[in-house]
Amino acid sequence: MRHVAIPAGTLLVCLAVAGCQNDTADTAQTAEPTIEGVWSTTTTHIMEPGWTVDELFAGNLSPESYAYIDELLQPEYDHMSAGEIRRAVGDHNVGVIRDHMTAYGREYADSFDLANDPAINCEYFGVIRSVLHNDPILIERFDDRIEIKGEDMSSDRVIYIDGRDHPDDGEQTTLGHSIGHFEGNTLVVDTVNIRANIAEDNLPIYNADNTRTIERYTLSEDGQRLRMQLTIFDPVMFREPLVLENIRLKTPGVELLDAPCESISGQI
Repeated sequence: MRHVAIPAGTLLVCLAVAGCQNDTADTAQTAEPTIEGVWSTTTTHIMEPGWTVDELFAGNLSPESYAYIDELLQPEYDHMSAGEIRRAVGDHNVGVIRDHMTAYGREYADSFDLANDPAINCEYFGVIRSVLHNDPILIERFDDRIEIKGEDMSSDRVIYIDGRDHPDDGEQTTLGHSIGHFEGNTLVVDTVNIRANIAEDNLPIYNADNTRTIERYTLSEDGQRLRMQLTIFDPVMFREPLVLENIRLKTPGVELLDAPCESISGQI
């Protein structure tokens, strides 16, 4: 596992040494985007030179929390350190998520014991947790499908892009059934028949049976940045659909790790 801490000093080093950019090109393309390759987040590759200043404080955030980053980067907040900004954004994000939760969703999140995490027994992540996991991912495209592979306990996913629909009698699984299509420079993924599971352990959020998700992966004009937007439709856990976003940079020099699950879960 390559998760690293991100102290304020590291952010300042990135700004001063790595030459982080201050603008992002997200202009729509006319042709289908080329999203194949390895994509990484700031959690594992913060020293990549392509990150913008605001992205250094980002993660799996609500749109409201991304707007909050913009607010905190204004001159009147120059007294805040990088660490203070990160903590403020994280607290803001948790607050937004809890505001979306039903009473049952908040009760469940507060009472869940991570000692019961299925990953401890080498059960791989469900679809939502795999989407939100911060380790690098590899995207491969074939004639009829796109495959997304991750590290650690993330599950390999298959997204059908050959025009098929969801099965009428599909069973519920932790990965569900995914179909996709392109809208300009965006891959849209619709996943149904998702079984109850941990959706994200760090926030923490959980999903009930019959959850549906919509993912949107938008490629920047220069092909170096992939913006993900995940919408979770789960009326048991959330009063209204929950939207989370993150950003990845293309990192062709990164190879995915393939550690045995027993070493990740602490069994060896």
